[in-house]
Amino acid sequence: MIKGVLVRIRNVKAADLDEFYSLSSNYEDPGDFMPLSFVSEVAFKTEFADTGFWKDHCGKLLVEDSSGQIVGEAGFFKTAHYIDGREIYYRIFSGHRGKGYASETLALLAQFFFESSSMNRIQAVTVQGNDVSEHMLKKSGFVFEGTMRQARYFKGRLVDLNLFSRVRSERQV
Repeated sequence: MIKGVLVRIRNVKAADLDEFYSLSSNYEDPGDFMPLSFVSEVAFKTEFADTGFWKDHCGKLLVEDSSGQIVGEAGFFKTAHYIDGREIYYRIFSGHRGKGYASETLALLAQFFFESSSMNRIQAVTVQGNDVSEHMLKKSGFVFEGTMRQARYFKGRLVDLNLFSRVRSERQV
């Protein structure tokens, strides 16, 4: 478990599965920039049974508030076989946004990444116009690298994505 002031980040437990599936598949208020995709409950639970949602510095983690309530999810995934690093993602569920949970989650996970792996690079991608997330990334030491033009189909149209990264030598302490 990774403990901060506002959040605790931890691996998913079997006892969390029903609540976590319900929260992560609730798209009534996904946020303005959350891509939507459905995952069946069977596939969700099968992935957990196979990997516990964690393998080779990749996977899903739960974000809890200080009382232990699940408020979001975050994690890492591999983007391309030739990149020495991972992409980070974070999502705070509806009703829990605007409390600093995402900022602290991002900072804690970036620190954890460099302390727990020998990989050199961590990156994040935002839908262009997601100023809140881009501000958090910059505040956590991520550097804007550029724009990937028309890189994703999102809400019925192709959108540009902004790429941010941090490398080991830029690690904040």
